[in-house]
Amino acid sequence: MLREERRKASSSITLTSPGLRPPTHAASTPPPPWLVDADHHDNTFLHWVINDHHHPLLDLDDVDVDYAKPAPFFFADRGSSFPNPKPTSDDNTSTVEQLVQAAKLTEAGDVLAARHILARPAINYRLPTAAAAPPLLRSALYLKDALRRALNSDSSSTPTPPLHEPHPHDLLLKLTAYKSFSDLSPLLHFAHFTCVQAVLDELAPSSCSCIHLLDFDIGVGEQWASLMHDLAHRHPGVALKVTALNVTASSSHHHHPLQLQLIHDTLSTFAADLSVPFRFAAFNLDATDLTPLLAVAAATDAIAVHLPVGSVRATAVPSVLHLLRRLGARLVVSVDRGCDRGELPFAAHLLQALRSTVSLLESLDAMGTNSDVAAKIERFWVQPKIQECVRAAVGGDKTAAWRATLASAGFVPVQVSSMAEAQAESLLKKLPVRGFRLERRGGSLFLHWQRGELASVSAWRC
Repeated sequence: MLREERRKASSSITLTSPGLRPPTHAASTPPPPWLVDADHHDNTFLHWVINDHHHPLLDLDDVDVDYAKPAPFFFADRGSSFPNPKPTSDDNTSTVEQLVQAAKLTEAGDVLAARHILARPAINYRLPTAAAAPPLLRSALYLKDALRRALNSDSSSTPTPPLHEPHPHDLLLKLTAYKSFSDLSPLLHFAHFTCVQAVLDELAPSSCSCIHLLDFDIGVGEQWASLMHDLAHRHPGVALKVTALNVTASSSHHHHPLQLQLIHDTLSTFAADLSVPFRFAAFNLDATDLTPLLAVAAATDAIAVHLPVGSVRATAVPSVLHLLRRLGARLVVSVDRGCDRGELPFAAHLLQALRSTVSLLESLDAMGTNSDVAAKIERFWVQPKIQECVRAAVGGDKTAAWRATLASAGFVPVQVSSMAEAQAESLLKKLPVRGFRLERRGGSLFLHWQRGELASVSAWRC
């Protein structure tokens, strides 16, 4: 019964915002078999992805979009006069060595020498596509490119602004890459439903009339649709507010206005279908004056905060945490994807980002990802994440370890519940490949690919 209600609710939502045309047929691409969970009715997030698609924003199969964007310089086809050899282990070693040398020189302050190394063409620069290279080489080349861009920017103290206002088609490319990544990898599902379960564990048992989520990295908002579905069927009458926050001049997460409008429209429609009282808002906050945040929430709201590692630049983190305590936030949930290690020296930070990226790309390759799909995911999802991480590191974003930062601000870790762990285990059991595993450590829940960490989720009580 719940599944049929869920199917009817999700199928009623269409894209209506200007610049995007809605799908012209009712059928949609079915989810991968590993996402279908017929036994665990408590798994709210998997119920969200069982039927048509995991978010109506991403049902873009009918939109005509040209994916043939220029490849990164190191994967460009240089012409028929050049051979296109397969990469070797020597190529991997040479590229990684160049990255390490440049990182160490940057750490030592010799930016000119680092730029000189990064300007050397990679041994396999003639490879026509990223898919032709193994995960280690692709990861190293992406990091080299990100470091080159960061060092060549006019100012390393602030994030490099976009060269132009993104076109709606850029948003479509980003969203379709996100959908492909979500269909192939369990990483997003693991992070989203573990965060949602933490919010439910902490706030749903209370007698609050309204849950207010302050989100410093809203993404496409689908995780809160799964929370909405749970509230409708288990806690009727509880209202939900979602406020997307962007700390200007201190955050690398910028949302296209059209993306925010799509989130607003689709979540509002979904809430109406479920009869859940709902409000959505988006605010830009000046990093030098965060006090307007105090006016965002009502005194009667039960406040939960989604604050992923790296979503706020290090210089603004203490102020943000201080204001969250003044707001009376009940819970902070945090996702760490393993790249952002601001407590490490610069070279060690980049090597950690390299290891994290290699694990991610290896896991995608193991899932049998189509080469065109893999290129799309890496260009529009993986590479921007790498560039954000490297840009922040070059900009001098130094901070204590994330757990230590939260603890020193007075936040207390909350143990991830057995329900969250059971949901994650159920998800991994349905994957078509083996190699993903879970680890509970220090109250957090970690997702690994073999020996490499992909992501962890932690919850903190204020």
